Amino acid sequence: MKFKKRFPFSCTSKTACTLAGALLAISMGGVALQSVAASGETNPCAGGNPCAVMQTCGANPCAEKNPCAGANPCAEKNPCAIKQKCGACSPCGTNPCAEKNPCAGANPCAGKNPCAASGCGACNPCEASSKNPCAVKRPDGYSPRYSESEGNAEALIAQGKDLFQDTSLSTNGMSCSSCHGADGNQGYQATFGQAYPHQVAMGQNMYGMEQVHADEMVQICMLTPMAADTLAWDSDELAALSAYVVELQRREAGESHSL
Repeated sequence: MKFKKRFPFSCTSKTACTLAGALLAISMGGVALQSVAASGETNPCAGGNPCAVMQTCGANPCAEKNPCAGANPCAEKNPCAIKQKCGACSPCGTNPCAEKNPCAGANPCAGKNPCAASGCGACNPCEASSKNPCAVKRPDGYSPRYSESEGNAEALIAQGKDLFQDTSLSTNGMSCSSCHGADGNQGYQATFGQAYPHQVAMGQNMYGMEQVHADEMVQICMLTPMAADTLAWDSDELAALSAYVVELQRREAGESHSL
């Protein structure tokens, strides 16, 4: 046979023939691959494989497109990336907003917040402010313990008269009578003859208040000119002084009063 002439071999046993057949198949497969290569054909997957050209297995084929390959991709955009050393020089070492945060060093509302709550002591920039309208305006839910339209108890009025001359209420030795006299009959504007609430120049100029009640007027005077803290809104002192001021206003207006 021609086959035997081209590939001469002989089988001495069944095992030998099997081995020879396997070797023949491998040899023919190699010839077929060589034939494909010789015909100019390439890897059919080469065009669809984005890494086929660069895939040398020596480097990352995506290195050029990987933003994290060589450095932190956030280095330029992250304000803390370059300086973040966790030390004193790092803007993130302490408060990263320290320079931009208006609350970092002080109360940002000190000059703009007219209603900063009192009771925080010296750290509250509005605590001793003479221009904090919330310090002198009646608070929400407040119920006065005196009347501006009805009569007040004689004992309350008498207590108010004593407090009217009490210099211990101030920090500068002044009392209400320092401006308005021992009998409380001087130093008033024309509007004082009007029933409360009424317009008071000091309240309007300093606090933007169109009208004030008697207790609000007392609080205004406590801050300026007496340079003291306002009285507690539920205190006996505020109720007594307010009741006495109402009687002074009624006397000024020529109305019936209890003085």
